[in-house]
Amino acid sequence: MWNHPGMNLQQAADAVTVLLAGQIPRLQAWYTALAADARFRVAMQATDPQDLNSKLVTNPDVLLLDATIYPGPQPLLETLTRYHGAAYVLLPLEASREAMDSIAQVPCVKGVYKGDLNLVAIAGEMYAAAQAQRQARMSAGMEALWNRPQSGMGAGGAPLGLRVVAVWNQAGGVGKTTLASNLAYEAARRGLPTLLVGLGAPDDLPLILGLKPEPNLNHWRANPTAEGLKLALQKVDTLDVLAGFPDVLSEARAMNTPLDAPESVPKLVLTAAYMGYAVIVLDAPPTALASAALAAANTLVLVARPSLEGVMRTVEAYRTVVERLAGEHHIPAAGVYVALNRTGARMGADEWHKAASTLLGRPFPPVAAQIPDEPRVGEAQDARKLPLNASDTFARSLKPLADALFSTQGAAAGVPQNGSGKKTFEIFGVRVKV
Repeated sequence: MWNHPGMNLQQAADAVTVLLAGQIPRLQAWYTALAADARFRVAMQATDPQDLNSKLVTNPDVLLLDATIYPGPQPLLETLTRYHGAAYVLLPLEASREAMDSIAQVPCVKGVYKGDLNLVAIAGEMYAAAQAQRQARMSAGMEALWNRPQSGMGAGGAPLGLRVVAVWNQAGGVGKTTLASNLAYEAARRGLPTLLVGLGAPDDLPLILGLKPEPNLNHWRANPTAEGLKLALQKVDTLDVLAGFPDVLSEARAMNTPLDAPESVPKLVLTAAYMGYAVIVLDAPPTALASAALAAANTLVLVARPSLEGVMRTVEAYRTVVERLAGEHHIPAAGVYVALNRTGARMGADEWHKAASTLLGRPFPPVAAQIPDEPRVGEAQDARKLPLNASDTFARSLKPLADALFSTQGAAAGVPQNGSGKKTFEIFGVRVKV
């Protein structure tokens, strides 16, 4: 699992994460050089600009980029301005001095080269720059988490009045959609006005919930109003569902939507809040669109597999939120929960949590739910039914997480706050009455 043979968890915690981007022969040479250096761990590789943009949401410590995958300097500059780590850029020989100078001025760029670079010679500089930025992000992230104003928050920093839950991890196939859909259904079953939003492409929610592929998120984006949202919704009993994207092209357009645009995910959440929802569950994808979901959320559920790979990916996801995206979301320290999915023959919760804390270098958020590897879950979804209604084992294992998220929600959401019989809460700095 680790780049370097014999690397233990503590060494992995100190290793600098690297995203390699470029033509395949170049990536192979770079990977070979870095794999022999225990200071680095190649987290991902990308071979085209779209792939790179989707993977930059993880904000790796170092981006090593062969710019020949770009048709020119302008799209390269647009990518680099969205990155906050340490970037080292290799330009083609025909690149002009003007292009080199403009790229060197981007804040994240620590080195610009032409034709070739000596990776061994600059490895020490890369490591030092990444460690310095990691320390700065950590300090800023912890300050933002622990010193955020607590207005509108309950005991321990848990948000009251409106629960916007992003269900996420950087890895695909861990069970995010299963947990998101069943958590949302459980909230609705408890009497809370609940909206489930799919953000996948193509989205699995319509398939596993017995819904139609249309209307979907594209319909709301074409009419981003309360009325447009009502027209785009489908229902599963008392749960309202907004299906996600039918294809990756639709998702790509959404990735390029500014967060303050009327059709953005945060604006969708704000619209739903004005409509009176007490719970909004976002099934966040392992792509760049996850940053928009995280920006809109005040609660995060990290879905993880009970394995060392699951430890590594979940710790990286947590670091992305609390360090690399610090100041870009409204998720407090007490608003992060972990759900271990498909437990059984591999790591137990205590062992998994200890490994995650070791890798992080400080206590990791506790495991709030342990979902067993239950065959009836897949059978229920194949039959387009909710596992919550098909398996008592699954329902019991999900209950601790649902209790943690929703046990005080009904009382909090139902208490008039302004003397007029309406609820009042604050979201993204806007006071909302419903």
